[in-house]
Amino acid sequence: MANLLSEKAATVLEFMQANAKADLTAAAIAEETGIEKKSITGVINGLQKKGFVIREVVEGQKDKLIRLTAEGAVQDPYAPKPEKTDE
Repeated sequence: MANLLSEKAATVLEFMQANAKADLTAAAIAEETGIEKKSITGVINGLQKKGFVIREVVEGQKDKLIRLTAEGAVQDPYAPKPEKTDE
């Protein structure tokens, strides 16, 4: 059975959950998780679409901070994709 998140997205979500109190930028997440900077935007976009993270503008900071949502904080990064039902 396939997972809800890609391997990279699960890695990012797991890292963010472990560092929930840290001020994380996309560049910092890429560096800490070993995901290429050119890939991290797409990974974060996917997590944002699912409602697991938000981008936050912080005055005086050049880069947006990536923050977990309440749902993202409790989401199992390796949860299986829900089965489709024929309704």
